Amino acid sequence: MLSTKSKSLVLKILFTSTNILFCLTSIKGTVVFWTSVGAQKQKGTKKVTSTSLEIVLNYLFKKIKGLGCNYLHVHLKGFNKNKKLILRFFKQAKIEILSIYDQTPLPHNGCKSRKIKRI
Repeated sequence: MLSTKSKSLVLKILFTSTNILFCLTSIKGTVVFWTSVGAQKQKGTKKVTSTSLEIVLNYLFKKIKGLGCNYLHVHLKGFNKNKKLILRFFKQAKIEILSIYDQTPLPHNGCKSRKIKRI
């Protein structure tokens, strides 16, 4: 499991169109704990609301405190309107965030589109 010497962990949050996945890893990359909004008995369109996020984040904070972690590195990936809401919850939870890293893929105009066939 996790050694007691580790005081900081990495929280990776993946926003999909229908679910939000949380993965808590050590600095080396080994998975300590994972959960999702759907795993907390939230189904359908209720999974991406702010109230369901609050339930999952409270569950996540209890796990982090139980591990004895005080510092977090947060990695965000995906598009969602609730990114700022999650960061606001972290500020209220008395867990110190060392870094916030957004890995959302953004195309720099992307590939050239195909030529339109004229008939």
